[in-house]
Amino acid sequence: MTDIIKFNKFINTLGEIYALFDTAMAEFPFACAKQCSDCCTCNVTATGLEIAYIQHRLKGRALDDIRLRPARAGQSRRFRPLQTTNGFALACMEGRDTDEEENDPSWGICPFLEDGICTIYPVRPLGCRVMMSTTPCRQTGQADMPFLALTITTIFMQFVEHLDAGGVYGNFLDLLEHAENNILDCNGLTGKGNISGITPNLKIPALMIPPEHVEKTRNLVQSIGSIIR
Repeated sequence: MTDIIKFNKFINTLGEIYALFDTAMAEFPFACAKQCSDCCTCNVTATGLEIAYIQHRLKGRALDDIRLRPARAGQSRRFRPLQTTNGFALACMEGRDTDEEENDPSWGICPFLEDGICTIYPVRPLGCRVMMSTTPCRQTGQADMPFLALTITTIFMQFVEHLDAGGVYGNFLDLLEHAENNILDCNGLTGKGNISGITPNLKIPALMIPPEHVEKTRNLVQSIGSIIR
């Protein structure tokens, strides 16, 4: 399989996973609506494959725009994860403690917001898509997410990382800035440089599904698995 064909396969597979995620989440009564952007901060995470997806799907001025916005935002601090979702699952399996990670929404809003509206909404990474609430966050000061919905979003996070195993995971804006310098490809590093504050994607060691949700998510897991295969 040539590199171009392989790249397109990864991009199309990710698009199918996003579509399936939207379908799965449609079953829940979320209150999220246009201009509801309290969760849209500079702390969103993504995989290298998702950055490639954004760059592949956007063209012309739209692509030039996303390359400039992160630097213009000038946030001095961003959330930089110490481990991936599958890395957390592996640590739990091995009985290892996981480090607490600082993540403060006050560090800044996402530079892709305009009047509370996401300018890259159709191609936004899964780290954005999983942020939902059944009640308006501004009323309670926090998101309200059903336990089953949380399980489903975790499953998708694990599979998207698995799809890009061997690639990189980090702050969404950091990865975008480095991708401008051709340090990333659809599977992570190209060998042209190193990126601080990132961690490698891992294959799924075990799905983090509580016993009470195994049957409820069985068909979904099979559907995602068939897409990846």
